[in-house]
Amino acid sequence: MRSPATWLAGILLTVATVTFQDVLIGTVKAVLPLDSLPDRLSPRNAIEVVEVRNVKGFGAYLVRGDEEGRLAALMKAGDSSWREVGYVDVGRAEWMVTLRGRAAQQVRITDIVPELEGGRCSSPLTGSLVLEPSQGVEDVIPLVVTIDDPVPTLKAFPSKINRMVEDAEPYFTGPKARHITLNQNESEALVIQAESNRGHCRWRYRIHYQVGGSTAEMVLSRPDDKPFEMTGHVPDASRYTSVYERNFGCASVGEWITATGEEYARALRKDYGTICPRPQD
Repeated sequence: MRSPATWLAGILLTVATVTFQDVLIGTVKAVLPLDSLPDRLSPRNAIEVVEVRNVKGFGAYLVRGDEEGRLAALMKAGDSSWREVGYVDVGRAEWMVTLRGRAAQQVRITDIVPELEGGRCSSPLTGSLVLEPSQGVEDVIPLVVTIDDPVPTLKAFPSKINRMVEDAEPYFTGPKARHITLNQNESEALVIQAESNRGHCRWRYRIHYQVGGSTAEMVLSRPDDKPFEMTGHVPDASRYTSVYERNFGCASVGEWITATGEEYARALRKDYGTICPRPQD
């Protein structure tokens, strides 16, 4: 049997060992780059996705199927919850992405690259079209990408109203390349406006970054790990099943008006461009 002195010496030795390990780990964290630390501090975990949210407030939306007539019933009742039926952005999508730095060292985002599912977009979708016009001035969008370009590239949204998106310059690449930095627990919100001229596109973003002397990447998706999705307008507007519009020049404030695809196509061909289809029954 060990003596009390022996037991006490063992306890003191254990405490000293644990204390030394804590001091050693703290010193290593301060000196070594992040990629030299254990997996729990891997560069793969250096960025946290805080929020991914659709912030498009107006524009065109498409409902692919309405077999049960839910969309028509909501529109007829003037119910603003029509978005709950499920829709796809048409022509333009705007997503706010909030990222937070988790590493003790600064994270430097060097590129955000869209990756299309299947490598390309397909034909634009048809269904019921919902048009929600602007009632104010749209906020400036900091980043923009034409998702069905041969090489979709994130660009700095033009700050001048008269400039076209085509005139925008790449944000992360080229002679005026920039980057985004995240210190530990620092958050940064990005609003990415994606546009589609022709096709139905599904995509995710691959974020490339540097931390502690290492390079790493992560894939950004919508909530529930769904891809981002958008469709261009169909070339022949008469192919839409129905069209719903809150047009303040033709109807009372807040009132939805509806038309068939054929009526909508005829209205688009008018020189003045105002769409005033027949009132709902």
